Amino acid sequence: MTDLPTRGSIVPAQPQAPLAGWERQPFSTAAPPRPPFERIISALRRYKWFALGTLALAVLAGFMASRLVKPQYEVRATIWIEPEAPLNDRRGPIRSNELLSSAAWIELLRSYRIVDAVVQKLALYVQPSDARDLWLFSSFAIAGRFLPGAYELEIDRKGKRWKLEHANGTMSDSGAIEDSVGRKAGIRWVLPGKAFVGSGKDEVDFTLSTPRETAVALMNRMTPELPQNSNFLWLRLRGEDPELARLTLNTWITEFVAVASELKRRNVVEFANILSGQLSYSERSLHNAERALESFRVQTITLPAEGGPVAAGVEVTRDPALKSFFDQKIEYDDLRHDRQALEKVIADARAGTVPWETALLIPSVGKSAGADALRAAFNQLHAKQAELAAKREIYTDQHQAVRDALASVNTLENQTIPRLASQLLVQLREREAEYNRRIASASRELQSIPTRTIEEMRLRRAVTVSEALYTGLKSRSAEAQLAAASTTPDVTVLDSAVAPLYPTRNTAPTVLLMAVLGGLAAAIALAMLLDSFDPRIQYPEQVTGELGLSIAGAIPLFPKAGVDTRSPEQVGQLIESIRTVRMHVQNASGVPLSIAVTSPSPGDGKSFVAANLAMSFSDAGFRTVLVDGDTRRGTLHEMFQLPISPGLTEYLSGAGDVATLVHATQHQRLSVLTRGARQRNSPELLTSQALPALASELRRQYDIVVYDTPPLAAGVDAFAVATAANDLLLVLRIGQTDRRMAAAKLELLDRLPVRMLGAVLNGVELKGEFGSYKYADGYGLGDETSTAMIPSRSVE
Repeated sequence: MTDLPTRGSIVPAQPQAPLAGWERQPFSTAAPPRPPFERIISALRRYKWFALGTLALAVLAGFMASRLVKPQYEVRATIWIEPEAPLNDRRGPIRSNELLSSAAWIELLRSYRIVDAVVQKLALYVQPSDARDLWLFSSFAIAGRFLPGAYELEIDRKGKRWKLEHANGTMSDSGAIEDSVGRKAGIRWVLPGKAFVGSGKDEVDFTLSTPRETAVALMNRMTPELPQNSNFLWLRLRGEDPELARLTLNTWITEFVAVASELKRRNVVEFANILSGQLSYSERSLHNAERALESFRVQTITLPAEGGPVAAGVEVTRDPALKSFFDQKIEYDDLRHDRQALEKVIADARAGTVPWETALLIPSVGKSAGADALRAAFNQLHAKQAELAAKREIYTDQHQAVRDALASVNTLENQTIPRLASQLLVQLREREAEYNRRIASASRELQSIPTRTIEEMRLRRAVTVSEALYTGLKSRSAEAQLAAASTTPDVTVLDSAVAPLYPTRNTAPTVLLMAVLGGLAAAIALAMLLDSFDPRIQYPEQVTGELGLSIAGAIPLFPKAGVDTRSPEQVGQLIESIRTVRMHVQNASGVPLSIAVTSPSPGDGKSFVAANLAMSFSDAGFRTVLVDGDTRRGTLHEMFQLPISPGLTEYLSGAGDVATLVHATQHQRLSVLTRGARQRNSPELLTSQALPALASELRRQYDIVVYDTPPLAAGVDAFAVATAANDLLLVLRIGQTDRRMAAAKLELLDRLPVRMLGAVLNGVELKGEFGSYKYADGYGLGDETSTAMIPSRSVE
């Protein structure tokens, strides 16, 4: 037994009579390259009804979903926030500080103080199921306590009555046209008169929520944006109703500006009120100092004054020690009185009977080096008190900002100011001790000098200090009153909201598009899934890749009635496809040629290919014989209109020889050996030594021997004929031949001395992945229909 090539490889045999000028070339076993999406298109074409059904269901689902999606509209507005620099300029009269920092403006905008007011003004807590019923709720309001939930309102136009029921059945109310609706549920609502115009009944469903829940939902729809180092506050509000969104945003910014203005004015007014209280206390202190000086001068008006008039130019002759003593004595007495006064003020201030500001009315304290720190502490305290009062207008006492401001005020009142006052008291005591030591050394010389002059000077200084403090506070209080009267808000509306004509976001087309794309993807996935489970041969690469066969040619798919001889295109495609198979076989094996044509299963068209291949060889000038090796169901005798016997079975049984059994046909150089009479031992005859002898005899007498065998699935007959012929051509019908069965039969052939020349693809639609097997029209010879056998119907 000679070595045979493996399946899928073509080893040309040495021809005995090669044609002049012709040289064989090996054929490729790979299928023509295909575009990447060609298999998807092919699968969709085969399972188009499944794919169209899947796509239709997806489009229908997307259409229903798009009906549930409502378009979203977006309205916008712009608010200008005053910059901080002009407000912090302290030149000139008192100016109002900025109300809030940049980040706090958004917090104020989203505070419940403003959002709750918007919800209450527009009655946004009630939402009808149908937006067309919104006009019925023009007078809708709620009491302090009400029952939220879903409601159903029934309007009887004929009876001029209404009936309101809660969804869970806990409340039911009814009344006439003029009665208030929903009194039992805490609703204050009188239906418009035109709601009862006409006849019949109308049902209105609506949902009533709490204002706070509505405010939270409204804040989620608002998008404020305040860029860093920018004075523009951008506001965007989304909603399903463009007109309602416009009205809501404009009401929101109006309320925001009003609240900001009110808080700003209260801040300045509170600062002015604090200055007014300080001015009243300073005025009382000045009056007391003036009355004390007046009482002292009245009591001493009849007593002789210290020192008489001195002539001009003699003042320098006075005793410097006397002048120094009295100066020191006066300062000592001032220090002593001031120290005592400061001790009393500290004790009374700690007891809460007098304010700490009284310490500054003491002359020595006011001129002391530490007085500036004490004044700064008082100014800081007043500012913190004003800030605390302003923040309490915005936040509760539990808010962190209020707690921080309150802590700062307490620290100043209970720690900083008492500490500074105590330091001033220590300084006064040190200065008093120093003056006491100096005066003690000269007191004996000056004991006769009365003290009323010293007291008068002290009283005059007290009046001077009180007058200066009163004058300063009077000026600042007037400036604060002017600032309160001319306070302007820190925010201004630049652009009001306008209702858009087109939705900002309409997801309905997107939903529909996603449904179409999803349906298309599902259709493709379903088609590919069905294609992956399809056991039949559908693609060229299944033949070359899975079965390991080269493709000898492709026979087009013709109508069920057979080839239409009146169609030049069908005739031309058939003839050229058979010629391609002939050239493949001739190039692969050479001449003379003995080849068996078979298929894995019945109905693949092996007889059709064998008959036309034999006629193509005869038309090419080769002496050709066609042997019907299907002794059970062979039909070549019907195709060529020959008698069924004598034939192959008679030769195998020894009833005749080749010369008497081979029949001539109407085609020149083509003979046919029919199958002969059916016998019960036909398979045994095919496996006998008579068949190889017949094959040898036919190879000696003819150039081309073509065997039409039974299908491989029919039994051992096809294997025996293929072994006798040596070469085999396998016919596979696209869309019908089972891949697994074909692979199993090919495994059996691998064990036999049979050379596989390739596969012929039958029933191929010349489009898509098989478009490369189509031949160009217009190159026929006109009379080609007479040179090839074209059956009137498909042949097995």
